[in-house]
Amino acid sequence: MFPEKTLDSIKKSGLLTVCIDRKNGGQNIGLVSGTNYLMLKLLKLIGSGNLVAGRILEGHINAQLLIHQFGSKRQKARFAKYAFAGKFFGVWNTQAKDGTTLKHNKKGDFILNGSKTFATGTGYVSRPIITASLANGSWQMCIVPLNKIKKNIDSSWWNPMGMKASRSFKISFKNVIISKHDLLGIPNDYYSQPQFGGGAVRFAAVQLGGAEMLLKETIEYLKTLNRTDDPYQKMRLGEMTIAITSGNQWIEGAAKRMDEHMQYDSVENSEIFLTYTNMMRTAIEEICTKVIVLCQKCVGARGLNKPYHFERIIRDLNTYLRQPAPDTSLADIGRFALKSEIELDRLWDHKENNNENI
Repeated sequence: MFPEKTLDSIKKSGLLTVCIDRKNGGQNIGLVSGTNYLMLKLLKLIGSGNLVAGRILEGHINAQLLIHQFGSKRQKARFAKYAFAGKFFGVWNTQAKDGTTLKHNKKGDFILNGSKTFATGTGYVSRPIITASLANGSWQMCIVPLNKIKKNIDSSWWNPMGMKASRSFKISFKNVIISKHDLLGIPNDYYSQPQFGGGAVRFAAVQLGGAEMLLKETIEYLKTLNRTDDPYQKMRLGEMTIAITSGNQWIEGAAKRMDEHMQYDSVENSEIFLTYTNMMRTAIEEICTKVIVLCQKCVGARGLNKPYHFERIIRDLNTYLRQPAPDTSLADIGRFALKSEIELDRLWDHKENNNENI
C-alpha cells in the first residue's frame, strides 16, 4: 500500500522544509557545510521505517537542493511556500523513446510533450522537476504544476518485484503550457557535477536504512522464538552487525566529503567527492545484499511468511538497490585509483590535501 499516512506524518514533522535556506524559513540542511550528515541520517531513518517513503522523501530533498542551487531568488521564495504548504516535490528524469520535449511558443512560454517513466509518487507528488530536451539537444529542467495541467497516467506500466507502492508510473504530457517562470536553471544544469553523480549518497542512505531495519527485525524475531543461543545464529548476527556498522561509517565518510567539497570547491575536490560517492554506493549495495542473504538464513521460510515483514522489506530493498550504471561507477573508482598520485593511506584525507593546495 502507498504509505500516505507515513508521508502525512513527514509533512507534519516539518521534514519537507529542512533543506530550504533560512532566508525562506528552512533550516539549511544539506545546503551548507556541517549539515550533510544530518541530512543522510534523516534519509536513513525514514528508509528504515519505510523504503517507499524514504524514496519519495529523497526525491523531494533532491528537488529542494536543485532549486537552491539553480533557482532565482523569486523561485526559491515561491517554491518554498509550496513546500511549507505540504506539497511534495520530486525529480523525474528517466524516460524511454517517447521522452519529453520543450518548445517555445509565440507567447514566450514553452510547450511540454512526451512521457516520463519511473515517475515515483505519481498522484501524490504535485511539483516534480522534469527534464526535457530542447531543439538543440540540450536538457532543460522545469517544475511542472501537476494540479493545474492535463496529463495521462499509465499505472499498468509499473509491475515491479518490489517498491510497487512507490507508484512509479508512466506519465505523459500533450501540449502542456509551461511558464518561463517555471524553468529551473539553464540547459544542462541538471547534469552539473559533482551534484548529479554525488546525489547517489542520498539513495544509498535510504537503502542502508532498510538493511538496518532487517537486522533489528531479525534480532527481535530470534528473541521471540528463543533462538538466541544458537551459535550459528550468533555468527550471522555478528556478520550483519559488522556490515551495518560499516555502512554507517560510509555515510559518515560521505558526509565529510560533501562538507569538505562545499568548503573547498575545486576540480580535484569534485573528482575526489565523486569517487568517494561511487565507492559508497557500491559498498552499500554489497552491504545490503549481504544483510538480505543472512537475514533469510536467520529467519527461514517461517519468517518470510506473514505476519512478519521480512518478505516485503527484502522485495523492496532488492528492487531499490537496482540503480543506474553500477558497473560504470566501479570502473570510475578504478580509473581514479590508477591515475591518482596521492598515496593510498592519504587518498581520503581530503581536508589535508585541500589545505596543501590552497
